[in-house]
Amino acid sequence: MKQLTTAVVGCGLFGENHVKAYCAHPRAQCAAVFDLNPDRAKEVAKRYGLKAAASLEEIAGDKAIKAVSIATPDFAHTEPALALLAAGKHLLIEKPLTTSTAEARRIIAAAKKARRTVMVDFHNHWNPPFLALKHRIDAGELGKPVMGYARLSNPLSIPFGMLSWAGRSGPHWFLLPHVVDLMRWLIGRQKAIRVTAHARREILKRRGADTFDAIQATVAFEDCFATFETCWILPNGWPTLIDFQMNLVGSKSTAQINCTEQGLRMAGPRKLQTPFTAGLLDAFGVPEGFVIMPIYHFVDCLLDGREPVVTADDGLAATQIIEAMVRSIEERRTVEIAEV
Repeated sequence: MKQLTTAVVGCGLFGENHVKAYCAHPRAQCAAVFDLNPDRAKEVAKRYGLKAAASLEEIAGDKAIKAVSIATPDFAHTEPALALLAAGKHLLIEKPLTTSTAEARRIIAAAKKARRTVMVDFHNHWNPPFLALKHRIDAGELGKPVMGYARLSNPLSIPFGMLSWAGRSGPHWFLLPHVVDLMRWLIGRQKAIRVTAHARREILKRRGADTFDAIQATVAFEDCFATFETCWILPNGWPTLIDFQMNLVGSKSTAQINCTEQGLRMAGPRKLQTPFTAGLLDAFGVPEGFVIMPIYHFVDCLLDGREPVVTADDGLAATQIIEAMVRSIEERRTVEIAEV
């Protein structure tokens, strides 16, 4: 059986999921991991029986490695992506593709020059409610998209507990790429035309993370419009790590999805909890769920010579819309997407 030899750059919040997926896929093998924190890289490497590379250059120079996952922080995707593309590697990049439209275009240009595949890990394309809705939309049940709404937020425990680099990102880069990409996908990847956004930047800044507390933005697409909301200031008493909802109104019907709760409630002595159940599960020793499935898809596409269903162009589109939101907030005006 033909196998794909892979590596993972970035062993933090999400990188280990990529290692886990590559080690479980029957057509893949993970050869090495790299992280700027060598102790973390060694810890993950030991857990899965891999090599902890001493540098990004070591990964790039290993001719056996054909594909690499980049799971570094939001703001740190471009440099490793360009170096690895120059070395001839295919890439699976965690969302967002980049936090700059100009940098996203550089990655796409480098991928075309190297004739290599770049996929962005927008894993909600595999999230069952959204996948089911997409099938119904494609079957014509919604009709023509008219208006959309999507909200994805976190409690304070994310920027002040889970992320050491929260001040260099924000809910706009950590969360909005998911819902911006989802909305584009559901409405047929319509082109965004203009953005009007508002934000507050006070609570997190006072606590040491100089980023947006909350953002609300309206995006006009070619033939419909959508409102997006995100924040990082939900109280830590919130029973789950997310507040995730989406509505879509069409000419024939309307759809509503609430992913905040995923079917399991647990009440202990302190508070009610609603843990994640669908994203990542250990199914009798095999990792399953919509977090893992796009990584499997990436492997299969490369080995079978197919283009992934989520591309670098999708990553560029999401980054461009979010950058337009930031510009709208900073300049207090509506921003045309063509300006970004």
